Amino acid sequence: MDRIRLIASDMDATLLNEQSQLPADFEETIHALAELGIRFAPASGRPLYTLEAMFPTLQNELVFIGDNGGAIRWKGQNLFTSEMSPEGWRALNRLTREQGDIAVLCGLESAYVERPFAVHDAVLRHFYTKIEYVDRLEDVTAPADKFTIYLPQHNAQQAYDTVYASQRSIYSVAVAGECWVDIMNPGVHKGAALQTLGQLWGLPSESIMAFGDTYNDAEMLQTVRYGFLMENGSEPLRQKVPFLAPSHREAGVMQVLHRVLAQNGCVCPEDFVPAH
Repeated sequence: MDRIRLIASDMDATLLNEQSQLPADFEETIHALAELGIRFAPASGRPLYTLEAMFPTLQNELVFIGDNGGAIRWKGQNLFTSEMSPEGWRALNRLTREQGDIAVLCGLESAYVERPFAVHDAVLRHFYTKIEYVDRLEDVTAPADKFTIYLPQHNAQQAYDTVYASQRSIYSVAVAGECWVDIMNPGVHKGAALQTLGQLWGLPSESIMAFGDTYNDAEMLQTVRYGFLMENGSEPLRQKVPFLAPSHREAGVMQVLHRVLAQNGCVCPEDFVPAH
């Protein structure tokens, strides 16, 4: 049997319920996993500062993977950051402006959005707890590790297919939900973040488990041996990932974690439902 040492999970439509709330027994479960030597990593398109704000009592228990793998932090120390070139994200901003879409520059310490788009503050601040509204995005000089396009019409997949997929020859581009397209440096994604942690901590893929629901989770679910697509996840991914977890509406991540705990951190592939 394989011994699990690291578990990563996406947030929205995966670990969080439909009200964007954590499971009631999440903190207790994290402490129980830690006692078995298993680290847990929230892996999200959200930035590090938002993730840390979501887990105020678990700062020393969790390893945070933010901005779709653009940054990794463990016990207050940055293990990895992938800073985009200003010339690169400014070119992306021009493309986004041509399309009439909404750009979010994901700085390491704050998000930056042009002032007219402050009308979307309630939605944006749900994901970016620190936002600075500016007159012109191209004037920002702060370091950034991700460029995000917000599509309030819920047409992210269409925007990706018709416009932003063209950037894949230069960047890592992913649909991160119905309203979001994320663009990072080439080679940056959640799967690469888990590979980085595996190298730093000497963890083979057989000792890593991951959960996700959509396309920006695909590499993460394929990188590890125990990759779980949520039952509510994107249907085309079922042919690409090993296992299926119950829906986030049924706290599917927690169901699998409880099984890991019941087996003292040891699992084998036969323990879980295949995705295809």
